[in-house]
Amino acid sequence: MARGVRILVCVGLFLGLAVCPSGSFAADKAAPGKPAPVKAAQKTSPPAGVKGGAPAQPNPAAMFPAVTLPPASPEEIAKLREAAAVYEKKDYTKAIAILTPMADAGSARAAFSLGLMAMRGHGMPMSTEVAERWWTKSAKGGFPDAQYHLGFMYHQSLRGGRNPELIARLWSLAAAQGQGDAMYGMGFMYRAGDGVPKDEKKSLKMFTDAADLGHPGAAYEAGLMYKYGRTGAAKDLAKARVYLKKAADAGVPQARQELAGIK
Repeated sequence: MARGVRILVCVGLFLGLAVCPSGSFAADKAAPGKPAPVKAAQKTSPPAGVKGGAPAQPNPAAMFPAVTLPPASPEEIAKLREAAAVYEKKDYTKAIAILTPMADAGSARAAFSLGLMAMRGHGMPMSTEVAERWWTKSAKGGFPDAQYHLGFMYHQSLRGGRNPELIARLWSLAAAQGQGDAMYGMGFMYRAGDGVPKDEKKSLKMFTDAADLGHPGAAYEAGLMYKYGRTGAAKDLAKARVYLKKAADAGVPQARQELAGIK
């Protein structure tokens, strides 16, 4: 399943501002096929006798309808930058004081930031419950990084058991907005038929689209699919070389090995 994904650390993305190079996965060099370590709050165990799980929802699409995130207003950007400045100085209390009324007023970007602070224990105790609440608010507001992170939280069972349909819904929404980690995750979900009908062609498209955005793990997966002509891809060594080189250049060691095997 979704490998090499992790909690964002870029301050610009922390604030919902696209100011980091190459998106949320710029420094992702985790080995494909192995989960990257996630430094987050401990998962919360359900009360005795109660089965864990993401909130039971018969229709994830109804819970998270497709919403277009409106552009940030100059006022919102100014406040987010103000919060970024104090956050970088580790004045987390002031950052929370700036972000909370924004999130309460409907800023999906501010809500996402508060969720990250809850996961890191910055200015508040570490809490997956609090992070889930803010990320849910942000995801419903259409913020793609919140949709990805909330799905990842459920994928890792950080808030109870795993709900494939809900994960797929959240990652599909984020992928539709160009969130590369979500595309990468959906590549595995389509390949396995996990939470969505199995579709190897869609799996390949998710990997190639994410790779074209600069995702190293996705480039590796796409390269393997073209090299061996498996799971939805016709064998194409020229394309395999292109994607494996992208992954190798980004520091994926297995990609270098696979690339060396192409004559």
